[in-house]
Amino acid sequence: MRIGFDANPMVGDMGGVGWHSYHLVRAMLAQQEAIDFVAYARPGADQPESVNAWPGIERLQWVNSSRWGMRKRGLYDRLDLYHGTNFRMQAVGRYGGIVTIHDLWLDRNPQYSRKMLGQWPSAFKTRQTALRARKAITVSEFSARELVELYGLKREHIRVIPNGVSEDFVPRRDDPAMAELRKRIGLAAEHYVLFIGGADPRKNHQIFLEAAEMVRKKLGSRMLILVGSPIHPFGNYEETARRHSLTEKVLCPGRLSTNDLQLLYSSTDLFVFPSLYEGFGMPVLEAMACGAPVLTSNSTALAEVAGDAAVLADSRDARALGEAMIRVLEDEPLRAALKVKGFDRAKQFSWRQAATQTVALYGELCG
Repeated sequence: MRIGFDANPMVGDMGGVGWHSYHLVRAMLAQQEAIDFVAYARPGADQPESVNAWPGIERLQWVNSSRWGMRKRGLYDRLDLYHGTNFRMQAVGRYGGIVTIHDLWLDRNPQYSRKMLGQWPSAFKTRQTALRARKAITVSEFSARELVELYGLKREHIRVIPNGVSEDFVPRRDDPAMAELRKRIGLAAEHYVLFIGGADPRKNHQIFLEAAEMVRKKLGSRMLILVGSPIHPFGNYEETARRHSLTEKVLCPGRLSTNDLQLLYSSTDLFVFPSLYEGFGMPVLEAMACGAPVLTSNSTALAEVAGDAAVLADSRDARALGEAMIRVLEDEPLRAALKVKGFDRAKQFSWRQAATQTVALYGELCG
């Protein structure tokens, strides 16, 4: 088979969709010698240097093409199938195309859309793309239900293929590396609580810091590390910290490398991921894979992904979230149990498994 896919999410500063595409295609190349891939990226976008070390890289062709030029690429490049990895399907192959729709956050919360005409034109296009695709892939049963409810898709038109956990996330105790990281980000306290997500309103740092203010005395000397972009049109880490009189307890180191995250996950007293809406929630499994006890939301896909390996709380209720934080921090047997369950839970999600299921879908649609 010859499969084309949208590689634009893999270019530059990769977010969740970028890492999804990166790990999925890497795993498919490694295990499927009978498939050639064509990666399409915008003009001037270079192939990430790390891709050159992938097993099977000789079967990956990198092509730069404009959005308008993509209309004929499927025919020109003799594709069997095109996979739109990021909500859009810019081309088709002999057997059409499929699209991955990760979540419908902005469709559910259009007040946060920064598009000139609002969210509805984008939602309309995504729905039309999903209907035109041979299959719509999504990453959780929660997101599948959202596609049925908001877009009117039939459940049999949707294939759920969960994300995996990168092999980079394993427990790591490296005193020199941790000492260097502590110095670099200004972490003087021995203990800390970790939050990852950025100031995007759906990641919910406002409620997290409100909860921390309520239980400040019980947090003791622990610092609060908020990783991710600290400024967003609808939020700001430092302003929220000042509002809750937490400036001296909050560190905002910005976006960090996978290596840094591995170190922070491995040594944190608690990882808190109180997101208001997730189609999957990869940081939950990354933290578990590194041995961190996890507290996350009891809604959207997070409860589905976490299973019984995390403490769940109402992420819209600061008091409930604060009480859950202290419960985990003060209950050592609970923390130990969460670590064990977390390791087991993370092992249930692999990119190898996601790749196998995706390739099976390709074969099904290509006959």
